[in-house]
Amino acid sequence: MGNHIQKQIKFHFMKVLYTGTLDVNAGGPAFSTYNTMRGLNAIGVETHVLMYEMGVGGKLIGDDVPVHFAKKPIEHSFCYSPCYKREIISCGDFDIYQAQGVWLYNTYALIDVARKHEKPYIITPRGMLYPQDIAKSKSWFKKMSLKIRLLDDLNRAACVHVTCEDEMNHCRNLGVTSPIAIVPNPVEIKEYPNAKKDDVFRLGYLGRISRRKNVEGLIYAWSELGDKVKENAELLIIGGGDEEYMAFLKNEVARLNLSNVRFTGFISGQEKEDALSSLSVLAMPSEFENFGNVIVEGLVRGIPCIATTGAPWKDLEDYQCGWWVEYNQTAITKAVQSALETPVDELYAMGVRGKKLMKDKYSIEAVAKQMKEVYEWLLGRSEKPDFVHC
Repeated sequence: MGNHIQKQIKFHFMKVLYTGTLDVNAGGPAFSTYNTMRGLNAIGVETHVLMYEMGVGGKLIGDDVPVHFAKKPIEHSFCYSPCYKREIISCGDFDIYQAQGVWLYNTYALIDVARKHEKPYIITPRGMLYPQDIAKSKSWFKKMSLKIRLLDDLNRAACVHVTCEDEMNHCRNLGVTSPIAIVPNPVEIKEYPNAKKDDVFRLGYLGRISRRKNVEGLIYAWSELGDKVKENAELLIIGGGDEEYMAFLKNEVARLNLSNVRFTGFISGQEKEDALSSLSVLAMPSEFENFGNVIVEGLVRGIPCIATTGAPWKDLEDYQCGWWVEYNQTAITKAVQSALETPVDELYAMGVRGKKLMKDKYSIEAVAKQMKEVYEWLLGRSEKPDFVHC
């Protein structure tokens, strides 16, 4: 009886090794990797990460997951390290290997080790295969890498993991033929008080101030709506960044004679919480976002959101917790007008639906459960999940 139980435990146990980083300075992808690992380890999937030693100012997001450190790369554009494969092997034996990101040497090294040990590997592109990202920098290198090796690696992968249908479509357009699992980024769900203390309709922008974010789209919408926003309304722009672009935005506000637009600059901690809790609606008018953590910031707090179709937030429409509109000025202005004209009690109901969406689909627990289903399928322990597309 005891041996039978031991065999069952051994059969259901699995170990997964990620390559990537948990350095807080790496932003969204690092937090997503960390939260996925936390969720998986909590449900019995022993998940480790191998990351390069951090430089000055580096800081781990958390120390409650197994982390292995590799020596810093000797070349920094490709992150090549001659001993990286040996360091992967020194981490121990794993059932599945998963690369977080593409283009860098650590991904290729992990794939080589997985093949050598005849173990399945997964590639998680982290938005790096979007055409906008390929064109953003080192375009020639990325196109050459795809042709010489990466596309073959993707097509020989046991599975490719993306965060939304749009990302899957871009992968297919590049020629990826392997199974693709659509599993979103995980979100840490916290309880936030419904603390809006005034009756001002306040539209907010939160995030880095950069041209790609199209913050002027909200300013122009505010101007076009004229009398509709002159009384008891405010546009609040939260964040810092590109100083030249910030100056342009402030000049536009002055040129358009808008008195109810306010810039906070970069804020954090309680000051940021106070600003967010004062919002009626949060907007992300970006041309392109692979995920858009800003929308998460709003929805977990019960704030309805506006996003463009440049971001994968169709859920805003499907769950009736916001507006998902084309990336053009007319559509953005119409969304802002619709938000202005929405009764307060309906905005509250939209916020409640947004919170439910976060808990049901994007929580750490929900995402970890889906990833575990992918792993079990790849190891022949279960049927293919519905969210895996072959």
